[in-house]
Amino acid sequence: MLCNTGTQRSQRGNTLSGLLIGLLIGVAIAAGLALYINFGRTPFVSKPEVQPVRPVQGAPAGQSAPIVLPGKPGDRPVEKPKFDFYKILPGGEAASAPVLDKPVEDVPEKIYLQAGAYQNPSDADNLKARLALMGIEASVQRVDLAAKGIFYRVRLGTFATADAAESMRARLATEGIEAAIVRSKP
Repeated sequence: MLCNTGTQRSQRGNTLSGLLIGLLIGVAIAAGLALYINFGRTPFVSKPEVQPVRPVQGAPAGQSAPIVLPGKPGDRPVEKPKFDFYKILPGGEAASAPVLDKPVEDVPEKIYLQAGAYQNPSDADNLKARLALMGIEASVQRVDLAAKGIFYRVRLGTFATADAAESMRARLATEGIEAAIVRSKP
């Protein structure tokens, strides 16, 4: 009888040695290709040398040196350009000052819905995500209340009318979210 164990061992050794030889050949080809592509070029770009700042002679010890501006000592400083915007405008110099003919109108108040206020920001984000799944856009505002600490408010709006805010409030109530109408002047 012939023993097959000797041939199986030699086949295993040949497979392992073939894999290692193939791997080495692949690495050699990759290295050769990389050298061929980068021949004559270095992979590192040399940075220009930075000249150290020298202290100005004559500066007192312990005090910062005066700022040295470009140019020669004794040169006249460059003047800033002067703009004649107001002379170009119709009406001359008088056009530069804003004139209020009518009094400032009463600015209408803004109407929001506040769906919640939480001390934990992740709770506020969870409510915002829940509203987003319902197709409602909300925002989270961070507010620092001195007596109570930091709160994260979930607000919807602004709404044009109180009726629009009330209809959105009713929609939120059907989904189990209680919201309060908040009015504010800008």
